[in-house]
Amino acid sequence: MKQLTGRRIVLTGASRGIGREAVALFAEEGAEIIGIARDEAKLSELAKRFPNFQPLVGDITDRGLGARVARVVEQRWGAFDALINNAAIQNFNGGFHDEPLDTLEKNLLTNVLSVHWLTHALLPLLLVGREPRIINVSSGAGKLDVLKSEPNMPAYRLSKFALNGLSILYAGDLKGKVAVNALDPGWLKTDLGGPNAPGEPVDGARRLLELLSQPFEVSGGFWYGAEAIEF
Repeated sequence: MKQLTGRRIVLTGASRGIGREAVALFAEEGAEIIGIARDEAKLSELAKRFPNFQPLVGDITDRGLGARVARVVEQRWGAFDALINNAAIQNFNGGFHDEPLDTLEKNLLTNVLSVHWLTHALLPLLLVGREPRIINVSSGAGKLDVLKSEPNMPAYRLSKFALNGLSILYAGDLKGKVAVNALDPGWLKTDLGGPNAPGEPVDGARRLLELLSQPFEVSGGFWYGAEAIEF
């Protein structure tokens, strides 16, 4: 049997990079997927390739998106099994003194607050799913020891550090009900990671699948695929 047969997954950032590769991998493994992104053309292309993929055009920074997604999930499935908060931004590599003043605000909005809003809106449908899970795609750039040693791209690092904290708190709040974990997908050749990254987007998709395949009891951790790492 395929690894994700019968699993119902909501995935943000589905049109490119890790998200796009995850759609292909998850669909091949038997999952039903609702994929969210702003790029309607790229989402439509994925829908033509994979009959078990449903596109949903939306911006995760829109506080009303969660209600829209919930309606689509309820109409299609009635419940779902995994929320993967994958969408993120990272635009500047200098220090705080080099970044525009609103860079931190934009990173926290997209990489942290939007995750909280969508999770909160979808939680009632997730709680009635089968072994429900939340995976927040974070970054090794947001590890505490890295914050201390590498002060560049501070807004992005701080947002991922905060996302890790959000994951820990959700895991504690939902203990025994929903497995909540954060993932470091690795440094990859995506629009966010840039062309000099050593890994490919498909590597991140495979690490997502490895974490999805962990036992339901596994929660509150930070993972590099199937490898547990420190926050």
